[in-house]
Amino acid sequence: MIAKEESLNINENTVRTKENTLYLPIKQIYFDEILAGTKKQEFREIKHTTYKRYLSIWTEKGESGIVFDDELLSEEDFDKYGYDPFIYNNGVYPYIPKRYEYLNFVVGYNKDRDTMVVKVEDITFIAAKDEEGVIRFNNDGDDDKDGDFALWLVVYHLGEVVEKDLKKDR
Repeated sequence: MIAKEESLNINENTVRTKENTLYLPIKQIYFDEILAGTKKQEFREIKHTTYKRYLSIWTEKGESGIVFDDELLSEEDFDKYGYDPFIYNNGVYPYIPKRYEYLNFVVGYNKDRDTMVVKVEDITFIAAKDEEGVIRFNNDGDDDKDGDFALWLVVYHLGEVVEKDLKKDR
């Protein structure tokens, strides 16, 4: 089954701040493709260690959870799976992305490196696939093509480069 992509449109006239900009280290080859305009999407895997970077989180009175669209996740499934970021949900990702307006790409981890800021046009989710289809698994972590959970990717649809600092230009 092909995962449906859920969309979040981004405001065109937002001022860049630390809160609305996601910092992402990438390899030089991908940096160059983005700068040239040939790479139009950046994919990041949602993991237990990273989902709070990519998904909207609510907090209240010491409790927290992932913000979801209640039209995309039934009360029955919520009761069964809670706030699990890997829920397959019939191939429809029910969670709301953290609203980033910009991506700050940096090449590697050295101090002297190429950097650029790119406008985010849209944010969607897709279920990751391998040669056998959507990567699904059970609660015990074992692969199962009919499992209740899936490996999900957040997809940042890239717009214009709004700022760049290249080593070759210094």
